[in-house]
Amino acid sequence: MSVIDLPVKKNIETAIEKFIDKNMKKYSLPKTALKALKDFGIFDARVLSVLTETEIAAIPGISEKTASALVRAADDNFRGPLFQKAADQSERLMEKRKYFTTGSANLDAILGGGMPTSAIVEINGEYRTGKTQTCLTCSVTAQLPENEGGLGRPVIYFDTENSFQAEHLQKIGERFGFEKDEILENLFIVEAEQLRYLNQAIDRLPGYVQALDPGLIVIDSLMAPFRTEFHELNLLAVRQKKLGRLIGLLKRIAIAFNTCVIFTNQVMANIGTYGAQFNPVIATGGHVVAHASDIRITMRKKKDDKREAKIQDCAWLPSNAAEFYITSKGISDVEEKKKDDKKKDETEEVAGVSPVKEGLEAVAQSKKAKKAEKLSSPPPEEGEDPQVPSSQPVKAATAASEEAKVEHEEKAPIKKSATKKKAPKASAKKSKVPA
Repeated sequence: MSVIDLPVKKNIETAIEKFIDKNMKKYSLPKTALKALKDFGIFDARVLSVLTETEIAAIPGISEKTASALVRAADDNFRGPLFQKAADQSERLMEKRKYFTTGSANLDAILGGGMPTSAIVEINGEYRTGKTQTCLTCSVTAQLPENEGGLGRPVIYFDTENSFQAEHLQKIGERFGFEKDEILENLFIVEAEQLRYLNQAIDRLPGYVQALDPGLIVIDSLMAPFRTEFHELNLLAVRQKKLGRLIGLLKRIAIAFNTCVIFTNQVMANIGTYGAQFNPVIATGGHVVAHASDIRITMRKKKDDKREAKIQDCAWLPSNAAEFYITSKGISDVEEKKKDDKKKDETEEVAGVSPVKEGLEAVAQSKKAKKAEKLSSPPPEEGEDPQVPSSQPVKAATAASEEAKVEHEEKAPIKKSATKKKAPKASAKKSKVPA
């Protein structure tokens, strides 16, 4: 972990100088520990709760004994006593945990008030079910002030699928009252489409977290680079080991810095003969991902832009479902009106005055009929009054009918008279005498 060139937000209460001075005698910390930690880039003592004892011991100037003492001191200061009453633990967690809106009141309701801090939330589902849209909307709402349903803190966004669009995020920001460029100032994007970039970013994440103090960390999606590079069955154990290390670090960051971690997860076909009848698809990542998630949300497609989010697993929330819509400005409880719908509404408003509309249509049809009648009649001759109808069409029609009648009579077959005598039939017998 190296020092980063970012505007550092130092927390006076958790500063490393104050931490070392407070715990030096109690945990027998050497004076050289402070300089070694600052040289390594640690200036917030909460990072000691994020790093493992082995990782702290690898810092130059820190021995294994000192690393063990630093870990114990960090746990006692930031995690509470090892053995404590359930009432004390619950009260401490409720005072610490905060909630921010997702942009959908229906989804907030089933989550108990919104997305919680100090927790890991998994959102899985098929493509186009609203996973990325939910993450983008939460990336905006987390920056809102606390009195407006947000956290008032920056956001770190890991994009592993190249699906992040700044223009779309700005549209969501306009919906919540942000200026066009304001929403991008407090969002830090990490492009990690390959696993090596994701590993490098995760190694540096504790340094960025202590410098930015983010309220939300988003990984969209977690399994994309793992499925791309660990696609063979014999590499499954290696993949799950790396995956467990990453999620473990995220969980420690969420607890130590009171941050919400949201990651999206892909799905795969459920080929089991029994389970496939009820769940045709299941989330990827196996048990490592399933056990690490505090809240597991499954999203499904409904009609048009409607989506359904269901809490699949959570230790303190029931398995409820909520419906929302995908709009051009994030997820919402209200469906966005399209251009066709707007035109339909305008025509319905006109159709509301039915007598007037019927009268207009009758006048239009009358005009069309008169125009057609004028076009079908021949022009008047010279000297003839155009208002008086000409008798030539009538005479022509009469003559034509008479000619047709004569022609019909000439062609018709003449019936033979009934009184005409028939010719006598020849005798049936012939004379055998030659003539």
